[in-house]
Amino acid sequence: MKKTNTPFQIGDKVLLLHTGEVGLVKDFVNMNMLKIELDDEIILPVFMDDLKLFEEKNEAEKSANTEAKMNEAELFFLNHQHNLETGFHLSFMPTENDDVHFFEMILVNDTNEDVRFEIKLFLHNELYMHLRNRLQRRYMYILGDLAMDELNENPAIEISIEHASHPLLKLNKEFKLKPKTFFKDLSSTPILQQSAYNYKLGILKDESESLNREIEITQSLSKQLERKINNNFNQPQSEKHRHFYISDTIDLHIENLIDNHKGMTNAEIITIQLKHFRKALDEAIVNKLPNFTVIHGIGKGKLKAEIWLILREYGAVRSFKNEYHFRYGFGATEIFFR
Repeated sequence: MKKTNTPFQIGDKVLLLHTGEVGLVKDFVNMNMLKIELDDEIILPVFMDDLKLFEEKNEAEKSANTEAKMNEAELFFLNHQHNLETGFHLSFMPTENDDVHFFEMILVNDTNEDVRFEIKLFLHNELYMHLRNRLQRRYMYILGDLAMDELNENPAIEISIEHASHPLLKLNKEFKLKPKTFFKDLSSTPILQQSAYNYKLGILKDESESLNREIEITQSLSKQLERKINNNFNQPQSEKHRHFYISDTIDLHIENLIDNHKGMTNAEIITIQLKHFRKALDEAIVNKLPNFTVIHGIGKGKLKAEIWLILREYGAVRSFKNEYHFRYGFGATEIFFR
């Protein structure tokens, strides 16, 4: 791919500003990104803003840099000899297959704890990957590949990690991968000992203290519980348990509502979707939920328009909005009740 009007040419020696590594320009990925080959023959896509032309240094500077790198490597080795932990990382190792750029997704456990994990990756607001497994201490788990084009879609990730034998030691993260910031963190990955784009997840935290605070029975709470118990005894038997498991979200994608919609017209599908929506909305109001989310997708906007017409009929609805959501994008409406 040819490129003009840039300070870089194929074959130029360049410096990666965020890692201090030196590489060669192999090709142009697009208007803003280059393929850079490092000394270990790894080829990475790097933003031009994160590069500058490399200037050769004199022998004294080279010697000083080499010594500094050796000291850094020795320090890393000593740290791991003493079992210093850096926590959990989600690493993306660049690779290439038939000129298609991929990132190998790896969950790294740089701690002294064996854990269980669950990870979900969403593309276009749809579940793309869902994995559960165990991960032993000081080890890694290869999750799969993510193509460069898929990375440009800002995939969303939800990850939950808990101690294998102490489930109150947990780590939960939700985030979106954004290419411009993603490519700024190329660094050496613990355990792998290779350069990769890293997202530091953190460490396990003990949730028992917060759990204990939540269930501490104060005098005020005791009175509230007593009132609720008395109210429950005064209810008809069939009503006593109806307030449990009331969801604050409904997904109206037709495959979530019926087993088989093959051959149905759009009008028939929308009729079923609206029937389920009205029922869920009524339950949310009866059970006094403060807010409720309906996932309608984007499409041509017909279902969303019908839902908004229904919402205007309900006096219990204070307001509703269709703003960007971490998981659903613009494909959901959040409803607030009076």
